[in-house]
Amino acid sequence: MVKTGARANALASMLAAAGHRQAEQKLPAPRLPDLAANLAEHIKDHLEALGGDRDAAARLRPGSWDLALDGGLLVELDEELHFNRYRGQILQAPWASALPWTKPYLEYCNLEEERCLAAAKWGQRWTNPSCERMFGVASQPGDFDDGGAPRWKQRALYDAIKDAFALSQSEHRLARVSVHDIVDGTTLEQVLRTPTPERGVAVARLVASRVA
Repeated sequence: MVKTGARANALASMLAAAGHRQAEQKLPAPRLPDLAANLAEHIKDHLEALGGDRDAAARLRPGSWDLALDGGLLVELDEELHFNRYRGQILQAPWASALPWTKPYLEYCNLEEERCLAAAKWGQRWTNPSCERMFGVASQPGDFDDGGAPRWKQRALYDAIKDAFALSQSEHRLARVSVHDIVDGTTLEQVLRTPTPERGVAVARLVASRVA
């Protein structure tokens, strides 16, 4: 399986071939205070719905953006670990309905959870001590009863914070693309395994269709 970093690098090179340059300065990852007040409250609601304590929301710290391009465009490349019931639960919230990736992502959450399980039902991809301090003790790997997968819950909330950031300001725009998306009749994952400059335009069109 291609590592996420390799796929992100391949995506960056193909977008560069289509004329998108990487920004000189990286934008810091968003935190709850960066969100509009109503959206920050929604994130706390989701945290609570997933079994966490809403007072712990300040400890949610998403990682850096996958790509930051000139013109204020941020691009997130979502691999198989991002598509499961917890992400789907959040994407069903009314505030997320207008995001251009919500509809296809809900389908992927329903159809591709088995791939998420295959990649992330073991070790720290399922749970870790810091996630359990936030969401409680995990179930056995692959079992969604009781505690479920705390690390999956954390990842879903991190994605939601970045989504909410895109809706909270106008200086930066966000596009999300998935390894499950179709480009020129094949999955984006396959395109990124064997990237070619010629396909850069098609990949750029996909990104452009997902800008919020």
